[in-house]
Amino acid sequence: MPMYDYRCSQCGHKFEELIFSWEEKEIVCPECKTLQVERLMGAPATISGSAPACEREGCPTPAGSGFS
Repeated sequence: MPMYDYRCSQCGHKFEELIFSWEEKEIVCPECKTLQVERLMGAPATISGSAPACEREGCPTPAGSGFS
């Protein structure tokens, strides 16, 4: 997901915003409603390995379900 971190230049509030490449969206501070925000540099999210399968009865992701 293209999540970006922002900080408001007016009130200092930090927040995240979901931005898709095809959108031309004005970013507004959710606290003070100003457009004076700056995008912060963030580390990319990484996914490694897989979640362990659950072996007990009633598990939402049972072993052998293809999601282990």
